[in-house]
Amino acid sequence: MPATQNKLSEDFARAISDWRKKHQLREDEPLLLCLELFQLHQSHWDAIRRQELPSFSDFGESLKKLHQDAAAFQRQASTLTEELRRYKSTSRLVAPSVTGLILTAIFAALAGLLIGKFLL
Repeated sequence: MPATQNKLSEDFARAISDWRKKHQLREDEPLLLCLELFQLHQSHWDAIRRQELPSFSDFGESLKKLHQDAAAFQRQASTLTEELRRYKSTSRLVAPSVTGLILTAIFAALAGLLIGKFLL
């Protein structure tokens, strides 16, 4: 890749030189200075992109790993779902009786009164 990059840079420099000769531009022409600044900017960002972006092989390996992990998760989830469907709860919830509710309300009121009288 670096050899290809150097060849492209050389070709670009040659094209700029031919363009300068064709239009009779001086070396210190502002347009050429802007072009040089743009080249600096572009080479800087190309270097950053090469450092931060993973290669295609790394990306492909990550996708394969993701596919394997997703398949394993799906298998485990389906096994868990089957087990949950097979499991039948032996203890049923029983609705509270009216007596139990009345006693709970009385004890809660009594506790509130005692807390208010002795602790506050």
